[in-house]
Amino acid sequence: MAAIRDPAFWHRFSIAVHNDEAHSSNNTRPELKHSDSWLERQQQKRSRRTCICWIFWFCFLVFVAALVITIIWLKTSGKLDHLKSPLAPRSGSNTM
Repeated sequence: MAAIRDPAFWHRFSIAVHNDEAHSSNNTRPELKHSDSWLERQQQKRSRRTCICWIFWFCFLVFVAALVITIIWLKTSGKLDHLKSPLAPRSGSNTM
């Protein structure tokens, strides 16, 4: 095998390879879309989770408020007066 006698050969060769790699990598590498990034996906998940959390707690508070309003309305209208409380003492019970 014959050795290369020109001392500038390897320098020219490495520059040519470097230029070739730079040229080919620019053409074959796909563009990174903003929506394809991992960080963007994580931020979307966090935003969605925050929105769902706020909707859940709003619905829960509306439900509790409706329940309280219904109970207050039933007490003031007298509809709950005919129900006997299990904690109230019975009139015919024996106490010591």
